[in-house]
Amino acid sequence: MRAVYNALVAAAGISILAACTSGQSAIEPPSTAVNIQSTTALQFRVGTYRTSGGSVFFNTVVTYRQQNGLSGTLDNTPTITGPAAGFVVPSIAAAGVDANTNHISGTPPTQPGVPAVATTFAQVGGAYAYGFAPANNNINAQPNYINALGIGNGGGFGCNICNQNGFALFNEYSSPFLVASGSGGRTPFILGPPAVPDFHNGTFPNGFLGYDSGFVSFAVPNPPAGAYNLHLTVPGPTIGVNSAVFDAPATLTNPTALPAEAGVVVTPVGVANRPSCPAPGPMCGGASFAVLPAAPGITNQLLYIVDINGSSGAPTFYTINAGAPGGAFVLSPTSGPTNAQGLQGAPFTVGDNVYAYVVGSDYDI
Repeated sequence: MRAVYNALVAAAGISILAACTSGQSAIEPPSTAVNIQSTTALQFRVGTYRTSGGSVFFNTVVTYRQQNGLSGTLDNTPTITGPAAGFVVPSIAAAGVDANTNHISGTPPTQPGVPAVATTFAQVGGAYAYGFAPANNNINAQPNYINALGIGNGGGFGCNICNQNGFALFNEYSSPFLVASGSGGRTPFILGPPAVPDFHNGTFPNGFLGYDSGFVSFAVPNPPAGAYNLHLTVPGPTIGVNSAVFDAPATLTNPTALPAEAGVVVTPVGVANRPSCPAPGPMCGGASFAVLPAAPGITNQLLYIVDINGSSGAPTFYTINAGAPGGAFVLSPTSGPTNAQGLQGAPFTVGDNVYAYVVGSDYDI
């Protein structure tokens, strides 16, 4: 993936957020004025994304944050606009009214009973601390972190919601987004240990799968050089009235994609004297992953590893920072999730499906 630096901008506006009620009838509850416009910041980068099959698509990196680093808001509506010439959203149902245009948009909140316009992001997609995600706040009060519903192992890899793995990912876009339904080729890029703190040890919320990688790619082929813009609106208490509006321009100066990444060689590392690990060498216990040195132009490589449980279909994510030099990296037989007895178990067991893939970039993901 190639990323190009962007600009950081702001516009004018103010938001009023109601505080908790006083508990007394006929008395206006206290309120706190929060200037979202001046206390949150939007950043945007654009670049290219080369798939393992050789296709070149549109890549984005976004941050929308408060001063403390947390997400700017829990509900917002993004619209990405590309050059009028050469930037064309594919004509598929998932694009809605964006199909055959030069914009990738979302749908702002609508009055109850009013049909929402079908767009790429719909009403659920927004910009967050690190990346776009289908995680806008909702009345169901579901936790907006990446989680999954295991429904049995279904085989192939590369889908997202209702994916072919037999598990459904929530609040996460697999890349590249906007591929035709049933064509496959979408892969989740979720950061796990040891590249980030170990959340497999029972100290994180139940169901938490990992962290966003920040980038989200869209299957807009061969994005042209030129000016791009991310327009972001934050809804206010009244539907149709925004509490903040941001525009973050970005420029794609070099549309040439980075070289393709080589495949990963996986070697099982079994557990000694473990009767449940038949010989010779099935995936049981740990594994070693060989990553080749990066091609010219690539300065950072991340190794993503996904273990799909053979019984439940539930995914467990791991990530290793392989750097430009690459090398051999090991997940030991005791580097997996913590069991009920408080001991770290094996990351892999017989019957699991294990996927490993590398992302190369010209920035530090």
